[in-house]
Amino acid sequence: MGKRAAGAKGKQASDEGPASADPAPSSSKRSQRKKQGAWPTWLWFVGGFALVVSLGRVFTGDSSAPSKRKKASDLSPARFLELALRLQEMTEIASALAGGDELDSDAAKQLDAELKEIEGELGSDSSSTSRDLRSMVSVVRGTLYQKSEKLTDEEVESLGGNSFTYANPRYWDDYYNRTTEDETYDWYGTWETAVTDRGDFVPRGASEPQPAGTLGQLLGPYLAKESDILMFGCGNSDLSEKMYVQGYEGITNIDISEKLLANLRGRLQDKTPKMRWVFMNVSELTFADASFDSIIDKGTLDAIEGNQALLRAAVAETHRALRPGGVLLSITFNNEENRVQKQLREVAEWSDCRTHSFERISASSSGRNQYFLHACQK
Repeated sequence: MGKRAAGAKGKQASDEGPASADPAPSSSKRSQRKKQGAWPTWLWFVGGFALVVSLGRVFTGDSSAPSKRKKASDLSPARFLELALRLQEMTEIASALAGGDELDSDAAKQLDAELKEIEGELGSDSSSTSRDLRSMVSVVRGTLYQKSEKLTDEEVESLGGNSFTYANPRYWDDYYNRTTEDETYDWYGTWETAVTDRGDFVPRGASEPQPAGTLGQLLGPYLAKESDILMFGCGNSDLSEKMYVQGYEGITNIDISEKLLANLRGRLQDKTPKMRWVFMNVSELTFADASFDSIIDKGTLDAIEGNQALLRAAVAETHRALRPGGVLLSITFNNEENRVQKQLREVAEWSDCRTHSFERISASSSGRNQYFLHACQK
């Protein structure tokens, strides 16, 4: 547990579930905690992502890390790792408190004191690793106060002091304004990311198991080369670019950061002339009904699920924008009960939904993380 985190409450949380150096809680713990609905799924893994950022970018040069760092860091690799572990610990403690209905204003303030110490260590260090750890701190802080004081995304931002939620579009715009044009990052992997092939992947329309050793092999059976595909909150992932090379040229990418989209156009337009980048909010699509054969969501619904109104609007918009028979492909940490039953089917009617679980093995992680691909047909 952190040096002063949440006092006695922090100790109780630690007794109930001690902090771990693993990037994420076990799948059984995730399921139990998610049922309590106290902490957004995405936030469960901020500490793990912090470790990936520190390990992948500082130690191993993991290919999932940004392609270039803006400036060399003044902090040592070992110190980055220590700070990432502390951030992971804060999320573990906050999650345990929230799960026990003990995340009140006092506990949030005590946890925030530790977050401020982490920010103080990072100081004015201008490396991309420091930038990303600061961003994660801002979301942990924002979620602490949102959950403890029942605040909206806008009220969290108005607190000042670097407080955001992932559902706030200004967070993403601010973040991408700090990235470089050639920077790419994929939270959940990209087209050729290796995943465990357990020999049981049977997509819709198949009668026998299909090869599934990469994320692309999981997605491919649900896509046609001539499809109109919407990348739902593209971020600075290189998934669209790699799909284009594979022959999927009809891709429209949307996001809420003009700076990000301008960077993507500048970097990719000449290489991918048929691909489009459009500024658009996922909860207010301006496309006509039945515009797309496939919509790919890779973490976007996870990022906004803390705002239920926003989430429901986004799900409704995906359904409206799909053609009859079209498919929503949602890559997430959320299992079938949470993503499909409680989120997708609560908002719209889907003729068929299939869930495929997989594990991604990362060179910068000591373990395996479980993910899900949900394929829902309109």
